Amino acid sequence: MPDPAFGFAVLVGVSAATYSTFLKLGAGAINPALGAVIVTGAAGVVNLVVLLGMRAQGQPILFTPRAAAFMVVCGIAAAGIDLFGLLAYGQGLKLSSSLVMTGVSVSLILLVGFLALGEPFTWTRLVAIALIAAGVLLLHAQGI
Repeated sequence: MPDPAFGFAVLVGVSAATYSTFLKLGAGAINPALGAVIVTGAAGVVNLVVLLGMRAQGQPILFTPRAAAFMVVCGIAAAGIDLFGLLAYGQGLKLSSSLVMTGVSVSLILLVGFLALGEPFTWTRLVAIALIAAGVLLLHAQGI
């Protein structure tokens, strides 16, 4: 049986690609702050419907103050993703260059995993970070 976490990770990738594509398409024709509000509002509605559906199925809604604080920080970071993504695309960033954003994100996630969360460090992962950095530099050299 396939690992459900892997399946969810693939769905995250599909969602992120859809997000980047439509953010690029709309960025040039909307104020970045208004665009971020619309993205956040749409996400809020979808998430509320899912939450209510889960509750209607009898699933417990787990909540701790610590987790809620982490989610507030996530919300602030998501606002930055929306706003800065709209600004980058509005300033001419090519959709294919959105890999720069992904590369920086992946590298930072790996470093935080190693340094702050104590996840296992391997030389293969270090090589992966170096390759990501090289790819970002190559994309930048081509003229984002």
